[in-house]
Amino acid sequence: MSSAEELTFVVGRWLRPIIVLLYVVRSLGLMTTSSREQRSTALDQ
Repeated sequence: MSSAEELTFVVGRWLRPIIVLLYVVRSLGLMTTSSREQRSTALDQ
């Protein structure tokens, strides 16, 4: 069985890319919603 240090290293190695991916998806989602809102407000004016 692997030690706690090895387990932490493996979990960290898998978790970091997932967190980065979620951050990128969230920022891209915010960008698309903000641009969509800008477009809708421009049409309203």
